[in-house]
Amino acid sequence: EATEAPQGNEAQAISTEAPAGNESAAACANPYIPIVVGATWNYNLTGSVPDTFTRSIVSINEDGFIDQDAFGTGVTRQSKWACDNGALTALDPGGSTSNVTSENVSVDFQTTSASGVTLPAVLNPGDSWSQAITLEGTETINGETVPAKNEFTNTCTVAGRESITVVAGTFDAIRVDCNTTMNITITMNGSPISQPISFTATNWYAEKVGLLKTVTAGNGLDSTIELTSYAIP
Repeated sequence: EATEAPQGNEAQAISTEAPAGNESAAACANPYIPIVVGATWNYNLTGSVPDTFTRSIVSINEDGFIDQDAFGTGVTRQSKWACDNGALTALDPGGSTSNVTSENVSVDFQTTSASGVTLPAVLNPGDSWSQAITLEGTETINGETVPAKNEFTNTCTVAGRESITVVAGTFDAIRVDCNTTMNITITMNGSPISQPISFTATNWYAEKVGLLKTVTAGNGLDSTIELTSYAIP
């Protein structure tokens, strides 16, 4: 079992020995995101569409894992990740660009090309990295399915260490600043329609805890994600 982080206090999840088959595969052992089946993180989302969601690790294999976000509005998303010596790479990044279902919209994309990483195993101040992914598939809106493509690029830099307070507690965190661009193209009646999107995101991670907070700005996507509680088996 694991304790949940108490509100407003210095906190870390306290783990006991994980049962056989529940430990993170060695390739996925990243100090800033505990990859353990059954691990959960609860978040508040503020912005144009306020919500809450629970992120969980669904399954792990020797070179990757699947996580899931379950939103209070009923939307669910599962995302695939690849692992390499602790470096984690999202294979279908960008929120609604992965497999999403809701009442009126569904998206089904597959990764057709990928390079770079999402989160390296080692984060030192000044370190930079990037990721580029092309996703192709379909988007269904109100029952009509159309071809869709998302070209995604992300460049991040470690700003340094900071103390940060969220609902889940106060933590010594590493801050990562990212710039993201997405070019989303859907084909309607044989004609492609493209929409470029760019935004910045500041992320704070705590070792053995995970993502604490994300502040996103730009292109009408201003929002904040904040950790309220978590449990690491």
